[in-house]
Amino acid sequence: MIILNSPHNPTGTVLTEKDVKALIKLTKGTDVLILSDEVYEHLVYDGVKHNSLASYAELRERTFIVASFGKLLHTTGWKAGYCIAPEPLMKEFRKIHQFNVFSVNTPMQIGIANYLKDPSVYLGLSVFFQEKRDLFRSMLGQTKFKLLPCKGSYFQCVSYGHFSDEEDTVLAKRLITDIGVASIPVSAFYIRNTDHRVLRFCFAKRQDTLEKSVERLMKL
Repeated sequence: MIILNSPHNPTGTVLTEKDVKALIKLTKGTDVLILSDEVYEHLVYDGVKHNSLASYAELRERTFIVASFGKLLHTTGWKAGYCIAPEPLMKEFRKIHQFNVFSVNTPMQIGIANYLKDPSVYLGLSVFFQEKRDLFRSMLGQTKFKLLPCKGSYFQCVSYGHFSDEEDTVLAKRLITDIGVASIPVSAFYIRNTDHRVLRFCFAKRQDTLEKSVERLMKL
């Protein structure tokens, strides 16, 4: 099985048409299955297209696509998501799923279903979050951090190796204790805690929160 995540957490990268064609070529003539995590599908920026693997006939029949209403509707605490796949795959998926998840909150599911009757609640997310991303990036540009590309998701990664040799876990803790700003050390996403001197910030916050955070980061 190949596991993919696009738009990607934490890097903010997005699979391109070229990437998908390479995946088609790689899996052609095999029985390889694909798990495609597309929870940030509506959070893409700069006119970038989200290339869902469900859009490609060569991949559709071998792919499980997982998504999240929690990410889509800013309700991560509800822990409500879904999986789609061809019927033969779903038949097998349900055999496992029934022992992993049960008693899902029914009122929340009904509320989500009713809310999604208006497509504007999710079709407008790209514009909404790109404004936050652009604001956050413009302000972060005044700090010592080097901005890394962000084409999707609501995470902005920054590198700092040009001004500090601290481990990312050490700097992340120092930012909290010294200036009161929380980040995620990207080494946490690696099996071996590989440290590239990169931190991840989340810009899914109120504008005043983002402004105050950057004001504090400028004190570094």
